[in-house]
Amino acid sequence: MKTIKIYYFIAILGVFIYGCDSLEPEFDRSLSDEQLWSDKDFTLAAITEAYDQLPAFYTDEFGGFLDCATDNAVTNDFNSDLVSAGIVGISELNNSINSWENAYRQIRTLNQFLEILPNIDLAIDPSLNEQVTQRSTGEAYFLRAWYQFELLSRFAGIDESGNLMGIPIVLKPLSEDELASVGRSTFDACIDQIIADIDESLTYLPENQYSSNDVVLGEQQVGRAYKLAALSLKSRVLLYAASPAYTVGKNDTEIKALWVKAARAANDAMLKIGNLPSINSNGSLYKEPNHDEIIWRSFQGDSNSPERENFMPSLWGNGRTNPSQQLVDAFPMKDGYPITKSSLYDPSNPYTSRDNRFGLSIIYNNASFGGKVAQIYVGGNDYESSSQPRATRTGYYLRKFINDNVNVVPGEDNSSEKHYYAFFRCAEIWLNFAEAANEAWGPTEDILGLGRSAEIALAELRSRAGITGNDPYLTDQANGGKESFRALVQNERRIELCFENHRFFDVRRWMLPLNVLNEGVKGVKITKNGDTNFSFEYQINVESRKFESYMYYNPLPEQVIYASQSAITQNKGW
Repeated sequence: MKTIKIYYFIAILGVFIYGCDSLEPEFDRSLSDEQLWSDKDFTLAAITEAYDQLPAFYTDEFGGFLDCATDNAVTNDFNSDLVSAGIVGISELNNSINSWENAYRQIRTLNQFLEILPNIDLAIDPSLNEQVTQRSTGEAYFLRAWYQFELLSRFAGIDESGNLMGIPIVLKPLSEDELASVGRSTFDACIDQIIADIDESLTYLPENQYSSNDVVLGEQQVGRAYKLAALSLKSRVLLYAASPAYTVGKNDTEIKALWVKAARAANDAMLKIGNLPSINSNGSLYKEPNHDEIIWRSFQGDSNSPERENFMPSLWGNGRTNPSQQLVDAFPMKDGYPITKSSLYDPSNPYTSRDNRFGLSIIYNNASFGGKVAQIYVGGNDYESSSQPRATRTGYYLRKFINDNVNVVPGEDNSSEKHYYAFFRCAEIWLNFAEAANEAWGPTEDILGLGRSAEIALAELRSRAGITGNDPYLTDQANGGKESFRALVQNERRIELCFENHRFFDVRRWMLPLNVLNEGVKGVKITKNGDTNFSFEYQINVESRKFESYMYYNPLPEQVIYASQSAITQNKGW
């Protein structure tokens, strides 16, 4: 977390956390764990390390955008684990979302921090010590909840006995050997513990985003957790807990109660946010780490790696991330209707009159970007061929999060720009509320008097995206009832949060039908006819998908099962 300026003994921390043997052995023997943790800088480093292990950009953890293992996209990097994850699925041995070891390492260190905290001063000045201690306590509970939920969202599932299980709950600084023997708790118990940690963090975390010149709560601390980040995490956790994959065996009354809790949690975050921030059509949101839309984010600093990887070939990029035809077709027209129902849709000019999110997310044929016009037609500079292996496989390139001001042309002065990973942004909270409120009460009701319905929340989001007029399609879907509105909410989530690593988890928690999940990724072949006209051949099969019923729940790592001597159980089917 490059924006957090804490002076700490990271090399010493490495001895404790990683068991690093590259340091002087005399130094390693000279300090016990107790001596290490008695140092305030070392103790504070536990919090910094937990931040530092968060990904700095959307591709850091998975070697690419996780959407490339879904129906949203493919990658042209055939050495990527995302290719096998999409085509044959992940496995116990080859799991591109396996965060088990790192997450439990951070949880162990945070547990140690919370255990040591009552017995150490974190600053010499008493008033400063009180502030740092309070903030750090809130951060520790928040980060423990974050890593617990990261594990739960990836590894929860139904075991061979038919029980919905979560992860091992660990609230003490156990050694690796001790951890290995801790069995999985039930899914509900894990949710309860995560929510308890979030609620505890809310009693300590700062009220607002870090600002001013204050040494503890000032803008130099941006990137740390604060109350809105915790409320956002609570919203996401409770949304998942109410979802079909995690309510197996519950009755309708129990499930509705969970959706109500999720709607309340999202509403709490929305009240804290206020109005939904506006988004400029120039795409500044995806370039500015401090945009009002962003609730909590990591920060990568100046870099041109995303551009080198994802620019189209005419800009000297590798064209790695290729959006699917299915994703392209999911974006509505400016009148709010799908392309199949809108009078604005022109098959001979299919990319015009779309809502603003389309052009900000995807580079399509004849689009202007980085001083070039994309030539994705047969024979064009950005078309896939034997002489152009870096080109798109689907007929589309990624625009979202890719900065067109960057120059990576060989032989010229290359440039870099700032990039970030938004762990939470306002649109997700609006979508969380729309989904939960619809499932709890239907599209139009405001049973609890929260001040908005699911329909109203979605209307605010779609209006911001450039849907003009009264949005009659939204009204039609709301009047159609819970099921039709659910489909709209799911589509809005797909396009609004594309390439933000949500789709992989959403399709599983929704338990979308197998025929949907097994549809191969489609592309388009474009032929240029004359100077300005093009013809389009759709439904080009680009990459297959394989999904079995047991794959709604991911496998636990095989080494974890083995090390526990079966104290930790595997999800059914793996």
